[in-house]
Amino acid sequence: MSLITELPRATWLIFRMHLAATAASRRALSGLLFAAVPPLLAFLALTASGSGDSGVNVFMYLGVLVLLQVVAPALGVFLGIGAIADETEARTVTYPFTRPIPRASVFLGRWLASLLVLTTLLLASGAGMAAITLRASDPPSMDAVRGLLSATLIAGVLYSLGAAVIGVIFKRGQVIALGYAFAFEVMLANIPGSAQKLSLQYYLRSLFVGSENADWRSLAVFQKSEFLTTADSAERLLATTVILLVIGCVTVTRKQFVLSS
Repeated sequence: MSLITELPRATWLIFRMHLAATAASRRALSGLLFAAVPPLLAFLALTASGSGDSGVNVFMYLGVLVLLQVVAPALGVFLGIGAIADETEARTVTYPFTRPIPRASVFLGRWLASLLVLTTLLLASGAGMAAITLRASDPPSMDAVRGLLSATLIAGVLYSLGAAVIGVIFKRGQVIALGYAFAFEVMLANIPGSAQKLSLQYYLRSLFVGSENADWRSLAVFQKSEFLTTADSAERLLATTVILLVIGCVTVTRKQFVLSS
């Protein structure tokens, strides 16, 4: 049977096998608590303000600085890193590769199972925050809600896939992935100048502001930044996703996983 037909079938099999285990894992349960942070902060911010006229500001600031920049990368790393790294730490990484299926299907199936759980958590977090702020007298526009949620879900894809690839290449991949997401990314994404283009956050934000959304322009902290159009940003993010997928599949296929005694 050819790889073209066997890879999707094996990936689907691995995906179904690991979906329930991923959803009930400690990573997912911890992620559920973390995903509740943005809606909770939105509720507290509107309650503390004493007036219901700040919905748009609460949604935009929490959406960009908490949901998109903190929650999505954190959950992406925590769930994505487990695609192969969990098997390595449990010293069972060689077992899946003894089956007569393409090695890449193990990587893809496990990552897709993590991605589905991650997408559910991010969607629930963003929708909860939107539901709270939309009840304010000055709510965010539906275009802003859809744009930010879309950017957040795409962030989940990229950060989880990047963490999964790092977990294949390095033994202590979670430390490296977290360092990238919260040191390298945060630093570059929030300093003025062309260095922002080295971060994923720059392109994720460009997805949102490329449509010239008025709610985004209300954020004074980003008024001096120059962003790409939505189409250009989407093209670069898609290319990044494809490159990461190729690296992950090729690496897991060729790497010899040697367990230390």
